[in-house]
Amino acid sequence: MVSGDGLRLLRSGLRGSRSPMLRIAGWSVLEACPALAAGWVTATAIDRGFLAGRPFAGLGWLTLLGVLYVVRSAAERAMFPHLAEVVEPLRDHLVRRLVESALRQAASGSGSTPDAAGVARLTGQVDSVRGLVATLLRTARPLAATLLAAIIGLVTLNPVAAALVLPPMLLALLVLPLTLRAMSRRFRASVLAEESVAVRTGQVLDARHDIFALGAQDRAAGEVEEGALGYARAGVATARLSAVRILIVFLGGHLPLLGLLLAGPWLVSSGRISAGALVGAVTYVTGYLVAALQALTGSVGGQWIHLGTVLTRLAETTAAPGTSDAPAPAHAPTPEGYELSVDRLTFGYGPHAEAVLHDLSMSVPEDEHLVIVGSSGIGKSTLAGLLAGLAAPDSGTVRLGGADAAVLDDRLRSRTIALVPQQAYVFHGTVRENLTYLNSEVTDAELARDAALLGAKAVIDRLGGLDAEITDPATQLSSGEGQLLVLVRVFVSPARVVILDEATCHLDPPAEARAEKVFADRPGTLIVIAHRIASAHRAGRVLLLDGDRADLGTHGELLVRSTGYADLVGRWRPEDAT
Repeated sequence: MVSGDGLRLLRSGLRGSRSPMLRIAGWSVLEACPALAAGWVTATAIDRGFLAGRPFAGLGWLTLLGVLYVVRSAAERAMFPHLAEVVEPLRDHLVRRLVESALRQAASGSGSTPDAAGVARLTGQVDSVRGLVATLLRTARPLAATLLAAIIGLVTLNPVAAALVLPPMLLALLVLPLTLRAMSRRFRASVLAEESVAVRTGQVLDARHDIFALGAQDRAAGEVEEGALGYARAGVATARLSAVRILIVFLGGHLPLLGLLLAGPWLVSSGRISAGALVGAVTYVTGYLVAALQALTGSVGGQWIHLGTVLTRLAETTAAPGTSDAPAPAHAPTPEGYELSVDRLTFGYGPHAEAVLHDLSMSVPEDEHLVIVGSSGIGKSTLAGLLAGLAAPDSGTVRLGGADAAVLDDRLRSRTIALVPQQAYVFHGTVRENLTYLNSEVTDAELARDAALLGAKAVIDRLGGLDAEITDPATQLSSGEGQLLVLVRVFVSPARVVILDEATCHLDPPAEARAEKVFADRPGTLIVIAHRIASAHRAGRVLLLDGDRADLGTHGELLVRSTGYADLVGRWRPEDAT
């Protein structure tokens, strides 16, 4: 079944699909018309047509049923455009969620390399969700409408026949969700057992030389065999539970049909039901109720279980720290200015992980030039991501202009704060499209001026000007050239707070000093994650992250009072100070 997180993810993806869903429901009513009328038409054709000696009247009623099936086919065809209006936005939402999660993870400074294979697997899962939702809307939706219509038709046709058929069928429908829930657990256990076999086998193959050197072949083979046996046991348990589906179909479909056929002669002879009504009741059971139970316990149930497993996996793997699928507040606060303030900020990667930042408090006034330094892995990029709103703290608050950054409108926050990571992202397109991505209103003259200020004019000229196509950024641009283009993109943006997270690490020291000076002279706040000690010399203030402590002051003040900062400066290469 679908977990709570999976259901929330599905609901968030279907948000905004109310209108097409209502139109699909309307067509479902027309699709259910044959199921509602089949028994009635059959009974009337027999009782008032063939048994009454009026065969043409009987054929006329059956022709009416054929017309209803034509209406059903037309309704099914008319439903498909509305189906696309549901599943395509759902896919777009899930892909957006996947990409945002990957970008948040990369920008939050976890230090891990993005898993391209994992992203590929997840995009496959997104397509699985799209396909499964589309399939369920095509099958489970009309199936539910058909089942309800057949029950209504049977009850109104003959209550006595309905009393024989419906109690065991309703009992089967009550047992079905319990079976699906158990099947979902077994299916998930089987998937995890299969993954365990793959992991153990991969570990043994990777360590094969050490295993042979230590003579541990039997132990290694035993571990793989143990995983394979676990997978086999999970498969057997799933197969055993699958047998319960046969019992559900027998209980809810075949048993009522058997009872109806056995009691039929007595019911007809006693006048409690007509011959035509008996045939009509059998039509409801064999043509619709049994088929619906078979589909619900078979293909539809399996698709729902598969959908639940995939949605749960997507919800687990794309959740960003401190994020949710809840809609944004109706009245999000509006910052007054762009001063940044941090109050008792604590953040760790996971509930049981040691905090990377602990109880940090500081403020960054408007138009300040701040540099953040510290040893590798100390949490500098993590703090940059928190300040930019790419992650939410475990405790404490980050405020922008007095407003809690965690509840700000995403578009407003992204227009106010720009985080430039170490890896420059240059996409396929023209040079102009790359440079104006954050500000489509900037003119060519302004681009030329700002590119010259940042030292990017030579790069643009070499590429062939603003209209030149960038078809393969990895081969057309060096790492430093890519950083220069991204710096121009951010410089012309409306962002009033710019955070450079080692965004100039591939530039030589003079080019880096030039870029930092240009950004420092630009109206707004500049925060630099230092790559060289010279950045600290140029800043108004320096924030030192040192384990669970932080120290804030000018370069000279920290040299005097902080041995950690003095040691850090001493470890920097002499050429980095230029």
